[in-house]
Amino acid sequence: MSRGRKPIPDELKILRGTDQPCRMSGKTNVVDKITDIKQITSCSKLKMLPTKRAKDIFKQKANQLIALNVLTELDLEQLAVYANSLDLVFDCLEGMREPAIPKYDKEGHLTGYVAPPELALYRQMVEIVNKIGSDFGFSPISRQRINTATTGKEETIEDLLG
Repeated sequence: MSRGRKPIPDELKILRGTDQPCRMSGKTNVVDKITDIKQITSCSKLKMLPTKRAKDIFKQKANQLIALNVLTELDLEQLAVYANSLDLVFDCLEGMREPAIPKYDKEGHLTGYVAPPELALYRQMVEIVNKIGSDFGFSPISRQRINTATTGKEETIEDLLG
């Protein structure tokens, strides 16, 4: 014997617009969005950001995500990793501005150049920045994906024809 319909999650009721207090189970997993940068700029939250440039990147990107209304408390650590990685990318770029060191053989002929030591770290950090940045919507393609996911209303063929 069955026990009836499965209960509809509160998140789905909110999306459908049927979220009346008498219908809600009270077990919502909705995370409150951060609405102001002042909620996260305390010193304890930013201790993981070692440099001023990393803190500035964090604050700038946090403000952008707050404006899009997508930043939550759960995203702060990931955003801090992004800011640290982008700061390291800029440090590596500064280190790679020095001219390449020529490499000579025993007879004194030029055989090539020694790659700067920052190059390997630069490649790793760019990969991390691109991955985390696409998760937050910092690239044009990922921003389109986020914008289509937040609209929530799909047009049907009847809507287009009517």
